[in-house]
Amino acid sequence: METPSATPRPREAPVDYARPIKVICIGAGMSGILCGIRFPQRIQNLQLTIYDKNDEVGGVWYENKYPGVTCDVPSHVFQYTFANNPNWSHFFSPGEEISQYFRDIAEKYDVKKYIRFGHIFKSARWLEDKAQWEITIMRMSDNLVFKDYCDVFVKATGNLNKWAWPEIAGLQNFKGKLIHTANWDTSFDPTHKRVAVVGYGATAVQLVPAILPQVAHMDHYVRGQAWISPAGYVAADPRKAASDVHNFHHPIEEREAYAKDPKAYLEYRHQVENYVNKFQLVHWVGSDMNKAFSKATEESMARRLAKKPEIFEHLKPSYPVACRRVSPGPRYLECLVEDKLSFIPKGIRQVTESGIQDVDGTIREVDTIICATGFDTSLRLTDTPIYGAAGVSLDELWDSEPGAYMSICPPKMPNMFLFVGPNGAPGAGSTIQMSECACEYMIKCIRKIQRENLRSMQPKTSAVNAFMRQVDRYFAKSTFAFTCNNWAKRTANGRMLGYWPGSAVHQRATLSEPRFEDFEYSTFDDGDEEDFLTWMGNGMITAQVEGRLSTGYLDTVDIPPVPWKETIPPSPASVDEDIYAVVEKVALQ
Repeated sequence: METPSATPRPREAPVDYARPIKVICIGAGMSGILCGIRFPQRIQNLQLTIYDKNDEVGGVWYENKYPGVTCDVPSHVFQYTFANNPNWSHFFSPGEEISQYFRDIAEKYDVKKYIRFGHIFKSARWLEDKAQWEITIMRMSDNLVFKDYCDVFVKATGNLNKWAWPEIAGLQNFKGKLIHTANWDTSFDPTHKRVAVVGYGATAVQLVPAILPQVAHMDHYVRGQAWISPAGYVAADPRKAASDVHNFHHPIEEREAYAKDPKAYLEYRHQVENYVNKFQLVHWVGSDMNKAFSKATEESMARRLAKKPEIFEHLKPSYPVACRRVSPGPRYLECLVEDKLSFIPKGIRQVTESGIQDVDGTIREVDTIICATGFDTSLRLTDTPIYGAAGVSLDELWDSEPGAYMSICPPKMPNMFLFVGPNGAPGAGSTIQMSECACEYMIKCIRKIQRENLRSMQPKTSAVNAFMRQVDRYFAKSTFAFTCNNWAKRTANGRMLGYWPGSAVHQRATLSEPRFEDFEYSTFDDGDEEDFLTWMGNGMITAQVEGRLSTGYLDTVDIPPVPWKETIPPSPASVDEDIYAVVEKVALQ
């Protein structure tokens, strides 16, 4: 079958004619769902296909089912701005509840009609002569590999979707139960089992308190150091601001009241989200919030580990608080001092058939090993190569320093857009809000491609470099500049690759008005470099051509407010004052 080509707009089309455009989005998580809602709403003449490897929407929130899974951003913030949910059960609600929220929203907006589940993205290649992306997909049901084509390629896979077993000698020789938290076996029952948990990041901090009450004994291998925060975001609720509570339940009466009074719930969301947005200052070295949070974190850890102070001495990092994202860890520290948990501050030499041998040679036998070792966040694309202009590999371009203009547009990749690309995650704020803003930015770009008869648009190299310099400039003053292991860096002292250079609301303001001068373009009218306004078409708009009402603008007029003026003069000084003088005075005002 012949490879399709992009469809240019006719020269005699109305100026507002949107040429047919096909978009392929990879991923049906929170960002892919946004594509399925906002793209059809705002982009005319659109053909949209969303591919996802799973059999349901939700992405990481559908895939991660380990006990205790939740989001470290309050649920009242971790939701779409257009879809408030007054029925969250907790301030930090369970992962299944979050997953159900995404399913409900996808169902409400009929997103699934665009999704092809059970399909794995394999590669992408830009075809310059066709002005199309060639996307290679594998259908999982029968391993059929096929190609699909589009004008615009959107990658909405995020950076928490590629897990791997840790590199530990003998791991696969273990005869007991071996589990990775990112691929949790929901049939596993930890009751009365000897369990080893390897890892001490955000996942382990949630998992350990969730299963410790059931297990017979837990060996917890914690090779490194980490700050575990006090209540943190819970202080956004004034009812909990002075407490040491890390999470709390919303009574059914409160949820019912919010459901009946959306305005009251919106006010509560304002309160919580505003607090979360301000949390950015925790990362500013020397700020009052940074000093207060650092002091509170250290004091909280020392107090909660007082029963076994040696654990505090091991866990306490040499780097400052907030060098890496600080985990809230409800009840995690309290679990570390329980008698049924052995805190093992050592590396692992090897896994035997029946247990784990640490670097000192001690072997501890267990029934189950759980690897809470996170994801590959290096942004390497070895398994899913992407080739852009002139066949250049994005993986090669990102070999030393991954970067994308405004975190959305990678270099030399025409008509390609990323959700949560390099420097696309929030250091403070909600990823969902940032994805919404990125989505609107993409829509503006796609509509420009349609309207102006563009074959392609891609960021100028100078624009990508300028954004990366701004990233470095911002983070130089932050706690992230210190040396520590951080998922958002490739190396402990490397460049910040994960977080946006500012707050989530800073990103919103930045992306609200695209700097289209930072892009370079090719058009379907490149034959004459001086004739680049042919997209103005036949001098009419579509409504005129189709004989429809052309005055819709009258229904959306932004009526300017009238400046306040004193139109009634003071009372006359005497009854003899000339009334005409008063009228003249008013007219001159």
